[in-house]
Amino acid sequence: MRLHFAIWRLIMALALSSCSIEVDQPGLTAPAPTSESAPALSTSIASVPHWADLHLPGRLVYINGIAVDNVFQLQVQILDLTTGEVTTIFDAPKYSWIYYLSVSPDHTQLLMSYNPPHGDTPIDQDIYVMPLDGSQPPQRLFTPPTQEDDYIEVEWSPDSNYIYVTHVNYQIPPAEGQIYPLYTIYRKAMPDGELEMVAEKAYWPRVSPDSTHIAYVTVDPFESGNKLFVANADGSNPQEVVITGPRIPDMKDAPLFSPDGVALIFSADVPTQSYQPNWLERLMGVQVANAHSNVPSDWWTVSVNGGEVTQLTSIQSRGLFGSLSPDKQYLASYSLDGIFVMKTDGTQLTHLIPNPQSIPGTVNWIP
Repeated sequence: MRLHFAIWRLIMALALSSCSIEVDQPGLTAPAPTSESAPALSTSIASVPHWADLHLPGRLVYINGIAVDNVFQLQVQILDLTTGEVTTIFDAPKYSWIYYLSVSPDHTQLLMSYNPPHGDTPIDQDIYVMPLDGSQPPQRLFTPPTQEDDYIEVEWSPDSNYIYVTHVNYQIPPAEGQIYPLYTIYRKAMPDGELEMVAEKAYWPRVSPDSTHIAYVTVDPFESGNKLFVANADGSNPQEVVITGPRIPDMKDAPLFSPDGVALIFSADVPTQSYQPNWLERLMGVQVANAHSNVPSDWWTVSVNGGEVTQLTSIQSRGLFGSLSPDKQYLASYSLDGIFVMKTDGTQLTHLIPNPQSIPGTVNWIP
């Protein structure tokens, strides 16, 4: 029987015990949702944001969870870091799910991994596109080969020529001892190209600032550990980023390139804190990208050529995902504890937005 993975992910996120980041947390007033096609609504965190002295540039595009009539719903919101104004550009309908967001390089469109309300049909998680101003609801970008094909992550290359997606088919019966399903990264030339395979047994695609390379994580479906890889933009010449030194994390997730492209910043657990999926996660077939969200993690960095890692933070947060600021001086982190920003060296950690529902998701930092 096909599981409703979107709802299970929500249940799992809500069931996880919360961790806290030891920084100030401002209150956030969110507008009540109206309908899928409602115009963008605005509110404000505060008349003078507590992070004003940081002079942060641009806007954050992120997922927000609220409760309406005892039902959890998701929103896509934009926070203006100069004014503190929050705009809701999409109120997802009840019983839908949003996981991954990616803003186009020209900042006019938004891609998302989205489960619409299922109605009388099985749930599919596909890639949808909508205007960033919220003037139209999401529309499916392309039709999957079969109804069982899900696309759980999506990234736009900085040159806007390609999008990269992570594919999985949860309906394939697992072999004996198999922990995770088979994940595959594809790319698609925009706007009308066909999907072409980039990497097998892989997920978390991120593209280098010059669009010539991609970073991703590989996973053996029968093993609990994973590895960082860097390859050419088309997937050719894949090279493992071999980590050395006394502190080697077991789990590496959510890599992104440093501003100059010579290093990777990634989320990882504390070394020796190994992780095995629990019985509930195995039963639900929870996706790898979220399976580690209950593992307290920190931000680390390593050269794209491999070597000894440097631990940037000591926050022990869960479900980390990062996005660089337009001036490349800061990193915004989405987590189950909320959204915080920091310098790319891990200093000046500041919590901006709480995440009281512990919703997994992503953030995009745009001008």
